[in-house]
Amino acid sequence: MAKSVLPNFKSGGGLIKKAIGVVILLAVLALVIRHPHDAAGMVNSAKDQGGGVIDSVAKFFQDLGHG
Repeated sequence: MAKSVLPNFKSGGGLIKKAIGVVILLAVLALVIRHPHDAAGMVNSAKDQGGGVIDSVAKFFQDLGHG
């Protein structure tokens, strides 16, 4: 058996799944190369929204402990 070049990367799987992954990767790369400012804005927006979700969950558990 040949060793995988990438650690923790399953070499098995369907051809369709791999093709979809490659298409998504190429789309992200194209977005970053052609529109870096827009890509940075998307990342910052996702980070801000994700931080809000984490804060909300933390507040929920704090309120459970105090109630």
